[in-house]
Amino acid sequence: MPTTQRYLGLSGLRVGIFVFLTLLALAFLIINSSGDFNPFEKRMRLRARFVSADGLRPGAEVQLAGILIGRVEDVRFLPPDDTSEAKVEAVMSVSSEIDGRPITERIRTDSTAQLVATSVLANDKMINITPGTAKGEPVSENHILESTAAISINQLTQTGNDLLNQINKLAIPVNEILNKANRGEGTIGRIINDESLYRNLDQTINEAKTTMIKLQTTLDNLNSGRGSAGRFLNDPTLYENLNKTVSQLEAISAELRQGRGTAGKLISDDSLYNEANEAIKEIRIAAHRLNTVAENLDKILQDLNQGKGTAGKLLKDEALYNDLKNSVATINSLLSDIKAGKGTVGKLFTDETLYENLNQTTANISQFSTESTRLLNDFRQNPKKYLTIKLKIF
Repeated sequence: MPTTQRYLGLSGLRVGIFVFLTLLALAFLIINSSGDFNPFEKRMRLRARFVSADGLRPGAEVQLAGILIGRVEDVRFLPPDDTSEAKVEAVMSVSSEIDGRPITERIRTDSTAQLVATSVLANDKMINITPGTAKGEPVSENHILESTAAISINQLTQTGNDLLNQINKLAIPVNEILNKANRGEGTIGRIINDESLYRNLDQTINEAKTTMIKLQTTLDNLNSGRGSAGRFLNDPTLYENLNKTVSQLEAISAELRQGRGTAGKLISDDSLYNEANEAIKEIRIAAHRLNTVAENLDKILQDLNQGKGTAGKLLKDEALYNDLKNSVATINSLLSDIKAGKGTVGKLFTDETLYENLNQTTANISQFSTESTRLLNDFRQNPKKYLTIKLKIF
């Protein structure tokens, strides 16, 4: 079979080039429509470190306050010699502009990167960045953001397992308590199985009902005005008398405030207060003096009890007591002798002749005094009578 040669003409080449360009444009439009690829867009790389990736994979979404701004380029382990608690580092590629303004106005040094689950049941994660504040500085290329991790399904499952284990541990003693209660053991078992407790409780409820009926009857009597308490609550006369009493008390209070009457002056008069204050001060001074006197008396009594001083010796010295006793006996003996008329003093007290002579002597002295007084008076009145000298010579 003879070979045939095919020649590609210029028109065919044009068609091929057109189809190839069309396919490239279609692929570009398809990729660009997803928002993940734009060869003309400027991007910035940021980093965040976590204790565990926990489902974070390359290609995961990176959001800013819930708005998609980029993707995770790489998730890798940190070097073993790194001293931080984080073990995994995620490299994020984000748009350098958002809404026509630099993204550094939104992402700042006080922004945080948080792992967020994409769904409730799935373990896939994405990174959500919180907007920064004016206190922070604009981030630069490869800036490491502060990071936090959200609670994952694994952590919730682990927490649920721990809680279930705790419940299982508590179920064993609870089951034992219930079994004992069913057998009537312990306080709870007696409460559940003891019929006498039920009867006592029923009796208590019946007594409470009776008490409530009596209380209702009492309240009805009060409302109807029967009895002393009922009259107290329902009698308008009592209210009027009480109102009058209150009015009188108000009038008395007003007079007291104005300083009327004795009680008003007692309350409002400053001079009375000052006098009372001075009296109290004097009483305090007197009380202090009394305390001093009492202390001195106490010291004196102590000295007397200890036999100090003349009075102490008088009270405590037996020799002085015996001397006084002997002196008293001697004085009694002297008085007895005087009464009996013994001795000079006894005769002086008992001899009537001596008394009469002494009386006569006193009378003579009195008469002499009288005559002397007359003589002096006469001399003063007529001194010539006594001073004239008469001389007679034969």
